[in-house]
Amino acid sequence: MFKTRSCAKLNLYLHIKGKREDGYHYIESEFQTIGLYDEIIFQPSEEFSLECSGERIPCDETNLIYRAYRIFVEKTGINSGIKISLKKNIPAGRGLGGGSSNAAVTLMALNRIFEAGFNDEALHSLAIQLGADVPFFLRGGRARISGIGDEVLPIEDMAGFVVLVDPGVEISTAEAYSMYDRLHEKGFDFSPFKNHLLPAALQINPELKKFYEMGMDMTGSGSGFFRIFPDEAQALAFYDKIQGWRKWIVPLISSQEYRTFTIGE
Repeated sequence: MFKTRSCAKLNLYLHIKGKREDGYHYIESEFQTIGLYDEIIFQPSEEFSLECSGERIPCDETNLIYRAYRIFVEKTGINSGIKISLKKNIPAGRGLGGGSSNAAVTLMALNRIFEAGFNDEALHSLAIQLGADVPFFLRGGRARISGIGDEVLPIEDMAGFVVLVDPGVEISTAEAYSMYDRLHEKGFDFSPFKNHLLPAALQINPELKKFYEMGMDMTGSGSGFFRIFPDEAQALAFYDKIQGWRKWIVPLISSQEYRTFTIGE
């Protein structure tokens, strides 16, 4: 049995810089891993299987864990089965990158379990096939993200605690970017916003404005909101002010501790 933890991330900011002909958007952002995580257990088995519990998500061939396993098998030729059990704690549709994190951790775990010997560059080449955000989760910590989300530049780690709130609203990435495009076409000025997708999210669900007015930032395409504090005491004081919503206080996870935190290295 091999146990792993699959971290969520925050977008400390998110700026959209343009759009490609194929529909993908160019972005500039900073990602930061946090101590909210899914649990993924790998066990020997004669065939592949994936079991999911916790937060409701698809647990079929559309799941990124399933796709990561298939890509790994195609690349290595390894035909050994494995049983993968996912306990989902990161809510979907909140801009926290849970699916991308699951995919990256699965690649790292399979590489170790089957002793495939892939270095970071080889894992990156597999990760990018699964999604633009997946390569970031091979390293974690804090990084500057560019391109369509696939260009990762590690930067100095941050320390602190984050108060994270789940507004109970799921916003799909495609829906948020589609709304962004409509606002952009109308000449909307996104420059005052740290997250250029926030105005789109507020159009989709105006009730999210209450969290913005509390001094919180939105992560990714939403709908999760957060605020970072230098110490746990300040985070707890803010946490206690939030009533009626699912919420967490978790630490920021640095790049130095990420691999140990994730797969025990």
